[in-house]
Order: sequence, then C-alpha cells, then structure tokens
Amino acid sequence: SSEYGVLERFGKFDRIMKPGMHVIKWPMERVAGRVSVRIQQLDLDCVCKSFDHVFLHVSVSIQFQANIHQLFQSFYSLSSPTRQLISHTLDVLRSTLPKMSVDDIFASQESIALDLHRSLNGHMNQYGFTIQYVLLTRIHPNDHVRQSMNEIEASKRIKESIPHRAEAIKVECVKKAEASAERAYLRGVGIARQRREIARGMVETIKSLNDSYNDTTSTKATMDLLLLTQYLDVLTAVGGSKHVVDKSSSDQGNDDNSPSTSSLLLSHMPQTVFQLQDSISKQFVVASNPVKVENLLQMV
Repeated sequence: SSEYGVLERFGKFDRIMKPGMHVIKWPMERVAGRVSVRIQQLDLDCVCKSFDHVFLHVSVSIQFQANIHQLFQSFYSLSSPTRQLISHTLDVLRSTLPKMSVDDIFASQESIALDLHRSLNGHMNQYGFTIQYVLLTRIHPNDHVRQSMNEIEASKRIKESIPHRAEAIKVECVKKAEASAERAYLRGVGIARQRREIARGMVETIKSLNDSYNDTTSTKATMDLLLLTQYLDVLTAVGGSKHVVDKSSSDQGNDDNSPSTSSLLLSHMPQTVFQLQDSISKQFVVASNPVKVENLLQMV
C-alpha cells in the first residue's frame, strides 16, 4: 500500500505506522488519519498580462507527493496542500510573466517551468511535500492577437519570397524572349529557303519553256505567265483563309445588320497582272537611279 497511518495517544502524536497489520490500544490510541505517498497532479489555469500588454491564458500542471521522511509535517502542517500550491503558483506566474513579451514567453516555456519548479519545491519542502514536475501545458493568447501574430509571420514570409518570385519571373521572361527569337530566326530561315526554292523553280520553268518552244517564246511572255500564275495563287489563298480580316478598298456605308468583317474588292482581270508588272518595273528603275539630297529635300 502507498498509505501511512498517523497514530495518536491520548490526543498527542505518537508514531507513523507503515502499511501492514498493527495492534492499537484503544481507547488510549487512535488513528488520526492517513497520508498517501502517491504522486498527485494539480491542473490550474491562470490569466496573466505580458510586458506588451497582451492577456494570456496559461495552463499549468504540477505533480507533487508527500515526502516519506517528513510525513509528520505533511499531515499536520497544511490542511489543504492544493490550495497552498495554487496560491503560490499564481503569485509566481503573475510576478514573472509581466516582465516578458509574448514572444519571449513562448520561447522560454521550459525556463519558466524550471523557475516555477524551484520556487514551489523550496516553498513546499518545509511542509513535507516534494514537487516532482511543473509543466506549462498551454499558453493561449486572445484570438485577435493570435491572428495578428500569424499575419505578421505570413507578411515576413511573403516579403522573403518576393525576390525569389521576381527572379523566377525574370528567368521565365528571358526564356520566352529567347524562344521567340529562336522561333523568329527559324521562321526567317524557312521563308528564305522557300523564296530561294520559288526562284529556282521559276528559273527552271523559264528554261523548260524556252527549250520546249525552241527559244520562240520571249522572256517577257514567260514572266507574264508566271506572274499571272502567282497572282491567281494569292487570290486562292486569300479567299480560302479563315483568319483573314478583309478591308474594303472603297469607302461604303456599313449596314448595322452586316457582320463585323468587311469585304475586300479586287479586280483580278488578266490586265491587272500587266499593271502590276509595270508598277514593279518602274519601282525597280527608280530604285536603280541614284537619289540626290536635293531631291529628298524637295520630296519632304
């Protein structure tokens, strides 16, 4: 058993009886009470104010037991050991926590519990009790204060992540620009090859026509035929495209019920080919003549 008996003779303390069978000389002797040496736990809550004026709900668990060598003091010194522990614990907490900020209280739980253990143990030893452990099981600030602390920490994290996010955006933009440049370069290479092959095909076509007609066909007639063929191909591509927005060459009234896209009116008679050829030839002739500075000034 973990209980010891306190024997009194004629109303005066006589001895401590260990667990087991004993003979009591009644009515001269009587058992005044029993003292348990089991470890007991006391849970209490305390409301304290920190140095930065924040009220905290602090939960404390105290594990204590009667000292087996001081059972006389344990039985006769205090009528309620738990009330003594509560009073002293509240006094220590309310004199210690107001000197610390909220962050320091959260960071120093172990040191606060150790100081409280030393203070309680030194105070309760004179009454025959030993403090085994003191634990700060819960520190709970107000909900608004806790939300504010979370927002402060979240803001710090966001501030630290902004440079990394900016660096990632920078790398992404650089890679997109490099990809766009590479795509434009490859597209230009493809267009150059296409035009080179078109020119080569035109040369081969002219040669084959001259060979077929034994040089009876003039080069001008051959170029007119090729130009007409290319012109008809362009008309076919424009008419069959789904993503081309046509714009009218003549300014005509727009009907409210008409679709958003307008029409492109082209005159595609064969004589148009000759007009285009004359225009292109004139431009080549003009481009081949040197342009003087005076002519440029007059054009301006």
